[in-house]
Amino acid sequence: MKIEFFSAVKGVATAFPVLESKKNIPQWMYNARQAYSEQQDKRDLSISKCPGIVEILTKGFVVRAWHDIDVTSEDSGLSGKTPSEELNTLLGNPVIQIQSGEGIGKFLPRRPWSNKDILKINTPWHIKADCKFIMIPLPYTDSFEFESCTGILDPAVSSEINVQGYVNGRGSFTIKAGQPICQLIPLTDEAYEVEVRDMNDEDKNWIETRKYLNNSGFSMNKSLLRSAYNKFLQTFKATK
Repeated sequence: MKIEFFSAVKGVATAFPVLESKKNIPQWMYNARQAYSEQQDKRDLSISKCPGIVEILTKGFVVRAWHDIDVTSEDSGLSGKTPSEELNTLLGNPVIQIQSGEGIGKFLPRRPWSNKDILKINTPWHIKADCKFIMIPLPYTDSFEFESCTGILDPAVSSEINVQGYVNGRGSFTIKAGQPICQLIPLTDEAYEVEVRDMNDEDKNWIETRKYLNNSGFSMNKSLLRSAYNKFLQTFKATK
């Protein structure tokens, strides 16, 4: 099986590509491994040997912010700022959105210290794959200001990668370009190849088709989307 990530904005795949999780191991794990290597008695337990933690840290892929985002969290809600309005033009949509805690996020459970509003980061990334993915917050991270929501990403219904997340605490901080913002784990035991690249003409045709299908009715027609996506995959495979 092949999993492909393609960016609808040129340059992102070069500057801040989607990474395999094993290439984004947090520094504390390296420290733990170093401490274990220096232990005299190897029978002493080490967190670096915990199979559950090691596997979750190395499973799947890490999506990174593709531009800086200044975030301000107040009791009244969230506000955000990006370096340039040109980013919206490049993406063809707002690159960040604030989802009101009194609106779409009203019934969403959150930690007591999380802001009532949700920060949505829209990325130029799309997935081409024959499987679904689970999106989770970065596990065992040492950065807690932004924490992605958890959910299932089905490329046949929505191939684009948009990250909704909680903002924890109050005050201001910056999500820097290149900073990991979520982890994607493919829901398959099959072996797979990975490709991360810019959008090609076939991808562009799919995005335009999907945009039409998403706006052709008052509610999303998932069956129609899946059928079109599967045709897109099969057409692509036939050209290889």
